[in-house]
Amino acid sequence: MKKKKTNLFFKLLSCLFLTYIALLIAFESGYYQTKVGNKAILTKDAMQKFETDVENGEIVDIKDYLKEEKIDYSNTITKIGNKASKTVENIMTKGISNIINALKGLFWN
Repeated sequence: MKKKKTNLFFKLLSCLFLTYIALLIAFESGYYQTKVGNKAILTKDAMQKFETDVENGEIVDIKDYLKEEKIDYSNTITKIGNKASKTVENIMTKGISNIINALKGLFWN
């Protein structure tokens, strides 16, 4: 029995079609509008709080009214990787500077 080779073009076309359908469903279901609407509501609430604080004569700092949405996705593997890369960076930086200093001592003194 001989297997038919699937064409790469049709595989790519199928993946693009499925991606299109998923994005269309997300858009039509209102997911994007809900996310934008929630940000607008938070902004409106922050503006009202800012205005009441100014009217009451309180000390105003912009950081109190802006919410930063930073999600930390790090885990043990990424922390180990970051630590290893910083260690390698420090070794390389010090090593290269020591080599340059040695060359300076040889040729410019």
